[in-house]
Amino acid sequence: MSDIHKLVAQYFQLVDPQHLALPDGAVLVQPSVQTALYERMFNESTLSPLPPANYRERVLKLILSRMENSLKDPEEDEIQDDLMNSWSSLVAQPKASALEQAQKLSHIKYIAPTSAGELNDPERSVITSESRGLILSAGTTGFRTWEAALHQASFLASAVGEALVHGKRVLELGAGTGLVSLFCARYLGVQSVVATDRELALIDNMRACVSLNQSGASLPIYPAVWEWGTPLDTTGDLAELVSDAGLQFDVALGADLVYDADLVPLLLKTVRDLFENYGVEHFIISATLRNEDTFRTFLTGCETNSFAVDMLPFESAPTEDQTGFFHTTSIPIRTYCISRSMSGAH
Repeated sequence: MSDIHKLVAQYFQLVDPQHLALPDGAVLVQPSVQTALYERMFNESTLSPLPPANYRERVLKLILSRMENSLKDPEEDEIQDDLMNSWSSLVAQPKASALEQAQKLSHIKYIAPTSAGELNDPERSVITSESRGLILSAGTTGFRTWEAALHQASFLASAVGEALVHGKRVLELGAGTGLVSLFCARYLGVQSVVATDRELALIDNMRACVSLNQSGASLPIYPAVWEWGTPLDTTGDLAELVSDAGLQFDVALGADLVYDADLVPLLLKTVRDLFENYGVEHFIISATLRNEDTFRTFLTGCETNSFAVDMLPFESAPTEDQTGFFHTTSIPIRTYCISRSMSGAH
């Protein structure tokens, strides 16, 4: 049933149907597997949040097609009524236009990788609200979770990554959908995590997602607007975190921040600010290396500022071997630990 476990995890993350780990038809037609598919993927009365109807329809069409091609004996093999009824219901629903589908925010459930492939681990999931269809939505790229954030979340899901944030005061730059911060707040034992972005719409979206991820006690997460190059506003929700020394953090996180060379000076200024004024000891940054020159500009800037830069040895598993936080590894993603070196200290 491990194949079903992976399929379910990919399905709730809205992985493109072409890339789902669909078992062979001979496996899918087994009555126990059909029951599991319905109960874990299509039962509208017990599952929440479900993927958008158009996505469910596409996935179920693939599953049914593979099943039909494997039916050898109509007397012995059959597709269960629950799945067929789900198909009929999905086909009958009114269809939104492609643009309407793209603009609508959908709840997406991300499931963390299991350790050493062990499927008995307690499921650790995070729900975000995203627009997958549009790269730009409300003037920002932040309404979708990008590969570097999934890579960083995978790193933090490991024992080494968790040790860096457990019990710490954490700040995230460019938090976007809030996946990394929500994962830290819900599962990694952080003292607190301040999830920052420059867009108020993203902060409001993260606040709405906090309630989706709470189970009992409130989460120690504080979404906040931060315009790089300016002081972080310590009023409002952040006021309770301010000590006699001001607002202080131990670790900063960031993913996919270095995509525009014009932003590098502002990012470097903010990193220096973190070290000098907010007490940060380590800045963990993950970057998708779409443009080697842009990231090299950032690394050169770190050297100019006397920051110590260490590339962490963590690499995401190949896509076909991933068990959660699924993302492509076709473009290299690197994670660095940046510290204020002794020579740069005052």
